[in-house]
Amino acid sequence: MVRGQLACLGTIQHLKSKFGQGYTIEIKVRSIDNDINATAIQNVQSFLLSQKQYHIEIKETTQSTGVFQIEHSTPAELFQLLEENKQQLNIETYTISQTTLEQIFLSFGKQIRATTK
Repeated sequence: MVRGQLACLGTIQHLKSKFGQGYTIEIKVRSIDNDINATAIQNVQSFLLSQKQYHIEIKETTQSTGVFQIEHSTPAELFQLLEENKQQLNIETYTISQTTLEQIFLSFGKQIRATTK
């Protein structure tokens, strides 16, 4: 419900497909030492941002991890991209996930606030 009107209705997967914002990738680089980790995560950032076709946005980074939002891609493309470059980028682990329902509902809240200003 948004302003007393039904904004969306459907299964979880339908809502994620219709209102979701692509995929989230969480990447952890191999731990060596803080300076090398910081450089490694910067290399991952630079590499992902150079992939213009995917419209990648940096959500947050730490010394050894990064969270990225990707709008225009499929899981298969993302897995291929990361697997082909895993060794070169010093990636220890990564996860790819769809937009959560919580993120979808929060985006509805942001839309409401934006229209009331």
